[in-house]
Amino acid sequence: MMTDLQPFDSACIGESCSQQLCRKMKRELGFFSFLTEGELEEVSSFFNCRAVKSGDIVWASGDPSAYVAFIVSGRVQLKVDTEFPGKQVVVGVFSRGSAIGASCTVDQNPRTSTARAIEDAGLIVITHENFDILVERHPQLGVKLLRGMLLSETTRLQKAYARLASIF
Repeated sequence: MMTDLQPFDSACIGESCSQQLCRKMKRELGFFSFLTEGELEEVSSFFNCRAVKSGDIVWASGDPSAYVAFIVSGRVQLKVDTEFPGKQVVVGVFSRGSAIGASCTVDQNPRTSTARAIEDAGLIVITHENFDILVERHPQLGVKLLRGMLLSETTRLQKAYARLASIF
């Protein structure tokens, strides 16, 4: 679980941390491209940075859907349980620029996948609660963030469809 993870950048404290996070978000993650620098500064306080070591579980199937993770560095593998007890199938390997666990923005059903870091990974995380507060206080910024996440999910689905079509 992510509760025991170390901060993404231990030297990142206070206002300078928020500014560093803002720049990293804008520079490296496409779903934040809908936001201006000023808007990024406003929303950055709703996010936390986390570091995950290779092999660590980010979340397990059945865990609460408590947050969305935006991958800044490293790779995270998602697996789902099959109908065969104890057997899982890899549904994706995600790297910088991917959002995982975005369904927590609309519901809090338990996770249906297990996410494991397959490399040391840097994540920017927004909890379900912080997302709700962001949308309540800054509805237009919430819509822009959702637009970016939707673009990321749409791109991911288009690539998955292309891979499936290439098999047949």
